[in-house]
Amino acid sequence: MIAKRVLRSGRPRLPKSWDDALLDAYPEIWEPLPDAGMQEKPYLNIIEAIRGWYGERSNVFVSGNTGVYYEAGNRRAVFRPDCYVVFGEGADRLWWPYAYRVWEFGSPPAFALEIGSKSTWQNDLSYKRELYARVGIGEYWRYDPTGGQFYGEPLVGEYLVNGEYRRFDLRPGPAGMVWAHSPTLGLDVCRTAERLWFYDPQTGEWLGNVIEEKAERLAERERRLAERQARLAEREQRLSAEAEVARLRAELRRLRRE
Repeated sequence: MIAKRVLRSGRPRLPKSWDDALLDAYPEIWEPLPDAGMQEKPYLNIIEAIRGWYGERSNVFVSGNTGVYYEAGNRRAVFRPDCYVVFGEGADRLWWPYAYRVWEFGSPPAFALEIGSKSTWQNDLSYKRELYARVGIGEYWRYDPTGGQFYGEPLVGEYLVNGEYRRFDLRPGPAGMVWAHSPTLGLDVCRTAERLWFYDPQTGEWLGNVIEEKAERLAERERRLAERQARLAEREQRLSAEAEVARLRAELRRLRRE
């Protein structure tokens, strides 16, 4: 998902002060989405909406598709949620290019979300669900962009109780929406026919959509450009008309002298 400058060996270019041995033991993992055509748009919307809501708080880390190691010394003990949120002092240090090691930070992610796709849905419903419960992820959500083709339902939210997940009750909303509240995020998670939304019930605010906002900024830029072009065309027409008037007056003066 994030391009890196690499050496000829293919290793990321890192400052010398970072521990190469640690990076080799628990490599930072950024992988392409398994079904990018279907997952990329909701992935970007979800990640950026949550990041934007929390801002630059030092006790929150929001990421996705990156490695979370949960057993010291075992580089195979890793999972990569499509989106996860970590709370705790110093969470911002997880932006450093070392994979997130649960035993060092002191806690697993509090929230994880998977986006259903042809190549991942079975894993999300079985292996990952069991693993996330065992590791201790407090909330596990699954969003199906197809409306239920993969998971059998469009949205599922679960919370951990005594090592087992229990479902949040989904509530109906307007225009076919279904939603449930995430106590961990403090947000309502809402699924419409078009996409997944996040809503802040305290402020009554819908969290931003990075793709739609980019499109709106582009449309506004094009609108301003069109207005500028129209003003320039109007000015050129006015100058052309003034030049023609000046020419005619000069011609009239010449004729009068004859």
